[in-house]
Amino acid sequence: MGTLINDCDQCWFDHVAKEVSVLAGTTVKIYQFEESNSEIDPLWGEEKTAVYKVGENGEAGIDCPAFFKDPSRSTTQGEEGLLLNRTSILQIAKAHMRDLGLRRLRPGDIVFVHNMYFDVIESGASDGQISDSGETSMYEFDVTRRTKGVPESIWRPGEDNG
Repeated sequence: MGTLINDCDQCWFDHVAKEVSVLAGTTVKIYQFEESNSEIDPLWGEEKTAVYKVGENGEAGIDCPAFFKDPSRSTTQGEEGLLLNRTSILQIAKAHMRDLGLRRLRPGDIVFVHNMYFDVIESGASDGQISDSGETSMYEFDVTRRTKGVPESIWRPGEDNG
């Protein structure tokens, strides 16, 4: 395709990223944590009430087109049970996030995709950069789903509901 010298075509790349993610991606529901509206316990410094951004239908969570990579699995078996981690990568067009009023995802945000909830653990913008200007058309987020089952779930499938 060639190398661009500056970001003069950023609008076009944003449009392509939006269109491709709608055509080839899936719809995820993003629960974006709002610190300013959540109530913090003065003693423990933890939230007492967690408030998430509200979508068009008036319910928590915002539907957004995205690419979602099939999760990789890792398990650990110990006396406390079977720990199963599913890690994956979620890619969202920057223009979609801007249009939906979403900020860049960070730890504390939750993503619902394929009937599973994933925690956001990392965010980056390495893919989709059009030049050395630092502008990007896609954001990439590392997400994980952690489940814990009873110790015997390794030989009794279905015990951990995962």
